[in-house]
Amino acid sequence: MKTIVTIPARLGSTRFPKKVLADLCGKPMIQHVYERAKMASIADDVYVLVDATEVENVVHSFGGKSIMTSPECYCGTDRIVSVLHQIQADFIINVQGDEPLLDPKSLVAIHERAKISQADIITPIFKITDFADIDDPSRVKVAVCQNGKALYFSRSPIPFVRGIEKSKWLTSYQFWGHIGVYGYRRALLENYKNLHPSALETAESLEQLKFLDNGYAIDTVIAEWPTIGIDTPEDLKKATAWLNSRK
Repeated sequence: MKTIVTIPARLGSTRFPKKVLADLCGKPMIQHVYERAKMASIADDVYVLVDATEVENVVHSFGGKSIMTSPECYCGTDRIVSVLHQIQADFIINVQGDEPLLDPKSLVAIHERAKISQADIITPIFKITDFADIDDPSRVKVAVCQNGKALYFSRSPIPFVRGIEKSKWLTSYQFWGHIGVYGYRRALLENYKNLHPSALETAESLEQLKFLDNGYAIDTVIAEWPTIGIDTPEDLKKATAWLNSRK
């Protein structure tokens, strides 16, 4: 199963302009993401999907490979689909360009699960241990079946633990957080443009709900640690502190 990792990297960002090029411990953030993806032994190749020459030049400066895409693509998956004819692989793993603390082991786990799972998509989840994450709408939660299949994703706390004070929910139920990395079978991406619009996706602003709403199965693997997605300069400070603590 030939596997390629793609890293959609949009230059424009409303909350944090040019965040993929932001300095993180002496390297542009996109370089951290690329290097971590390259550490995954299952990756036959890694490409950064860029939408601006400025990002393309930075990627090439550290020896990375890139594919130019249209700046009009509205999400990472749409960006992959737009250049799918240039990506020769059976399995494509989508890593966001703002995930510099990605654990390469998660990519390996996704690849291995794809070998035995019948699901169309494989994605990592992690155990929530901090109550603040349950209430934080930027931390996406996921409800899973006993077999690991995803039932639903939400920015709200799911499930609602009835009869127990909310502050004590973590003591009575294992909540799961979602990491925005996806392993796609090629056939799904080839059919992407035929998927019906999803009211659930629009309501929660979560792309993965579009796939569930269209009848696709999403399987999960458990990551060793949550990532810190970089949406704001404050997130960048957290990532800097985390990397410094690991030195």
